[in-house]
Amino acid sequence: MENKISENVEDLLAASQVYQFLSTCLLEPNKETLDLLNNKEYMEEVKSCLGRHGNGELSETFKELHEGLKNADVETLTQGYRDTFGGATVAMDCPPYEMYFSGSHIWQQTQDLSDISGFYKAYGIEIEDDKASGRRWDHIAVELEFLHFLTYKLAYAIENHGDEKQESCLSGKKKFLNAHIGRWIHAFSKSVFKKSPEAFYRQAAKLANSFVHIEMKKLNVDAEEIDEYQGNEPDYMQRLEGKSAMACDSCMDEEKYD
Repeated sequence: MENKISENVEDLLAASQVYQFLSTCLLEPNKETLDLLNNKEYMEEVKSCLGRHGNGELSETFKELHEGLKNADVETLTQGYRDTFGGATVAMDCPPYEMYFSGSHIWQQTQDLSDISGFYKAYGIEIEDDKASGRRWDHIAVELEFLHFLTYKLAYAIENHGDEKQESCLSGKKKFLNAHIGRWIHAFSKSVFKKSPEAFYRQAAKLANSFVHIEMKKLNVDAEEIDEYQGNEPDYMQRLEGKSAMACDSCMDEEKYD
């Protein structure tokens, strides 16, 4: 194999669960989300998964994130989410979308969006249109969910398939880290830390940034990182809002991943 797999299946499954947890934390919350995050058994499992990959910093950040949930209700977390990332309109000082970080040139936005959707299609993922939550291909939570999927798929391939499937999953994961989330997660985390009134979101962004960088180091991914959000307002994205920039059934007609 061109890309050597150094992790065992258990470590990959743990990483997959961490990605899914981070994705859950960075979507606008609902009652089901809060019930899950208040589930002691689930949170202990996430803590254990982090322990397989991280260091003292991850454990401390997770502890502070957990503290941020104390006495929190759906209304408080929802308001905190909207105060941080925006509600009906995107918060221009702290957007949760990659396109706002990657630059305001139309050609760059077009290329990046096409590349992101190409990754999802290549692995048979269909993301349904969800205008109510603003969930788009380039939303931080959607990109983290994609890494959850790829990491789980890699673990499955190791146990059930040959080198070709393993190579496809590992190569895709490294390329996505390098070309997309690995480039902007640091700047995103800094923006959230400056903006969010809720400790929960500050710590969730910090944890996501730290974990992604641990993964990048492990996989020898050296992304060209954006150090800080420059406040770009991508006019092209504004024109596409609610149209082709939104993930939809017609845009992604590959087989659904159940």
